[in-house]
Amino acid sequence: MSKPRFFYTHKKGILLIIIILIAIILMSPNLQRRPRYYLIERPIVFIISTVQSGITSTKEGISRIWNGYINLVRVQEENKRLKKELETLKAENNNYKEMVYSFERMQALLNFKETAPFKTISARITGKDASNLFKTFTINRGEKDGIKKDMVAIAPEGIVGRVIRTSGRSSLVLLSIDRNSEIAAIIQRTRDEGIVEGKGSSLTHLKYIPILSDIKDGDVVITSGLDGIYPKGLSIGKVMSVKRDDAALFLEIDVMPDTDFARLEEVLVITN
Repeated sequence: MSKPRFFYTHKKGILLIIIILIAIILMSPNLQRRPRYYLIERPIVFIISTVQSGITSTKEGISRIWNGYINLVRVQEENKRLKKELETLKAENNNYKEMVYSFERMQALLNFKETAPFKTISARITGKDASNLFKTFTINRGEKDGIKKDMVAIAPEGIVGRVIRTSGRSSLVLLSIDRNSEIAAIIQRTRDEGIVEGKGSSLTHLKYIPILSDIKDGDVVITSGLDGIYPKGLSIGKVMSVKRDDAALFLEIDVMPDTDFARLEEVLVITN
């Protein structure tokens, strides 16, 4: 490579080195005392000062950006911490609400137990039949707790069902809405007697009420006690609809149970 070509290629770097050397010379104490170099020194010092100022400004800008980044990271970490605390508080609040609701249910069950005219034992529902074939609950009381087959399960609202199978510490309860359930019943107002059978849905069917009976929507249906299983006077539900067919001997009556089976969590089992 020839010397002219070398200088042409690296002229910017060479020029910068020359400027720096001149600046070093001019900034030396001996040279600064010589006024004859003032005309040369002044523009060079101006250039150097401008470069230094730019470097300082760039450094300050970078410093501001870095500090801003650090603050942003701190804010994000603080937000994460606050969100975590909020989730913890929400969980604690949900647990508190669940305790309150549980206390209210148990208080209602206890009040009902104290006023009931028979002996009972409280039980918690631990399982529900997931199929559509049967309507059953599993409770956490069994033979070791004195539970026997055909004992009746009730809630403060009314009839739940009867025990159909027991084991040491659990029992299976057939609900009154199951198709295999039948309960001897009576219309409280008219004293007409019939049988309430489950329909496998949220409704039950009242059978064997004569066609000429004066049954109305809203009439209260209770147990008659004639089946030897369910004690007399327990609430079953209310008449939802009455259909009359002149060619039939009996009315077609649907009854809405008083018990909300979907929300039921605890029951009482009658032991006498």
